[in-house]
Amino acid sequence: MDSQAIIEGLKRYNIPHERIAEVIGRDRTAATKLVNGKRSVKVNEVAALEALIAEYEMEAGDTTIIRRAERLTEQFEDGLLGDYVSVEVLPTHAGMGAGGTADGDRRKTLLPRSLVEGELKASPGDLLVIEVRGTSMVPDFRQGDQILIDRRDRDPKQGGPFAIFDGDTYILKNVEVLPGPEGKMRVFSTNPIFSDWFPADGEAHIEGRPVWYARRL
Repeated sequence: MDSQAIIEGLKRYNIPHERIAEVIGRDRTAATKLVNGKRSVKVNEVAALEALIAEYEMEAGDTTIIRRAERLTEQFEDGLLGDYVSVEVLPTHAGMGAGGTADGDRRKTLLPRSLVEGELKASPGDLLVIEVRGTSMVPDFRQGDQILIDRRDRDPKQGGPFAIFDGDTYILKNVEVLPGPEGKMRVFSTNPIFSDWFPADGEAHIEGRPVWYARRL
């Protein structure tokens, strides 16, 4: 981001001046001057301010990738973007730790038709875009990743990572079916510090498998 984009981001999310001052290591007056355009953004402050804006973006469910794609949706609906298809976005995060509730209005975003129909051999209704938060699936997935879920692939016998709804929240975890006639599932994290979960029958509903993701560098 350049200096102007950083200031616009700070204003867009109404980030408290105290938080700005904290990350740049200055007092509140310096932060206020920065937001009001009376002080320039220093080179050594750029990374910290970008991270702060990204934090508030994620809290608002308003990440850059989704915002850019949603701005294209109007053009898509007017038939101007034939190279894209409209895919549903989970309105909240999926947790890698504590889960997201999915409360809120469902949104749409645009993905390349070549990815959806060409590479994945899917229709838009087969897919769901989720944003993940937490550290339980590190290093496979990281906080802020935008993950494309294939809702056709829900068979836990294949094992691996899945988006799961536990009746209250959405989570992203690894799943395996344990040996034995009961077919019980083990739900576990890639990060070994997190505990396993052995859901009762009907307690965990598999929403689909991750097939693609985008990540902020």
